[in-house]
Amino acid sequence: MLIPMEETRSIGGKRGFRDIASLLQDRIESGEITAGAFFPMERELQKEFGASRSTIRKALAELVRHGWAQNVPNKGVVAGRGLLPVANGRIALVENGTFVQRTLGARFATMLEGEGRSLAHVGGTQRYPMNYALQRLLDEEYQGAFVWCFDAFPNADLVSRVQRAVPVVALDHRMGNAETDLVGFDHEAAAYEATEQLIRQGARRIGVTGLLDSLEITHARFRGYQHAMFDHDLAPDPSDYVFCDLERASTNLLATRLRSFSPPEALLVLQDIFVPTVVECVLRAGLTMPGDLRIATIGDEYDVAVDGIGLTAVAFDWETLAGLAF
Repeated sequence: MLIPMEETRSIGGKRGFRDIASLLQDRIESGEITAGAFFPMERELQKEFGASRSTIRKALAELVRHGWAQNVPNKGVVAGRGLLPVANGRIALVENGTFVQRTLGARFATMLEGEGRSLAHVGGTQRYPMNYALQRLLDEEYQGAFVWCFDAFPNADLVSRVQRAVPVVALDHRMGNAETDLVGFDHEAAAYEATEQLIRQGARRIGVTGLLDSLEITHARFRGYQHAMFDHDLAPDPSDYVFCDLERASTNLLATRLRSFSPPEALLVLQDIFVPTVVECVLRAGLTMPGDLRIATIGDEYDVAVDGIGLTAVAFDWETLAGLAF
C-alpha cells in the first residue's frame, strides 16, 4: 500500500511522520535500503530528519502498518515489501471483456478459492478506459492484480502508483514501459512455427495480415514470420504485407492484393480474431482454400473450417500460463 505524503509540515519546517515514512518507503523501493535489512538506529534517523524520537517511531509504525516493514522484538525494524497481511482477499483480473476472462478467469477463481480468496473482474467492455481500471485498483484496495493491459500507452504515473500499492502480474504483454512481473508466451517462436508449417505445405510466397499495432508481442510475431522465411532462404515481399484496420476489421488492402495478377500463396494471420474476416475476403476474391491459398494463424480461440478442412493454428497453453501467474 502506498504511504501518502503529508500536505503540511510541522512547526519549524520539520518533516511529519508520514513524510518520513514515505521517503523511507522510496528507499526500500529503490534498493537503497535492502529488503530484510534493519533500519538505522532511531538516533540516526532523528539526526537525519531533524525529528523527535516519537516522530521517528510513528514513521516506522506507519511503514509496518502499510506492509513496508516488520517489527522484530528486541532487535529493531526490518525493511521489506509485501509484508502486509491480506485484508479482504480480493484479487483483480483487469481486462476488457475479451476471451481472457473466459480463458483465465475461471482458472484464477478456482485457484484463489482454494486459498480462501476471491477474484473480481475489473474492466468490462472493449471501450472501458484502462486508466479507469487502474484507478479502481487503488480506490477499492485490491490485494493484488492480474493485468491484461488493453491500452498500449497507459498513464505512466498511474501505473507507477499502482505498482507501489498493489502486487501486479502482467499477463502476456507489458503495461506500457512498466517493469512488472510478466508471464506470457514466446510469440516469436509461435509465429515461426506457423510460418514454417506453411512452408512445409509447399508455400513460398507467404504474406502476412492481421493487425500491426504497437504491442511488442505483435512485433515479436512479425519477427518470427520473417525469421522463418529467411531460415528457409525465402525473401518476404513487402507488397504481401496486407494488414487490417482494427475498428472496422477492414480488409480492403488484402482484397486488392488477392485480386492482383500475382497474389501470395499463403497468409499468416497475426491474430486469430481476424481469421473469419480474412477467410471471407479470400473466398470473395474467388480463391479456393487450401487450393489457391493456405492460411495459418496464432491462437485457437476461433475455430474456422472451409469445406470441412480446418486451418493451421498454433495454440497457446493457457493452463500453464495461469499456473505461472498464480
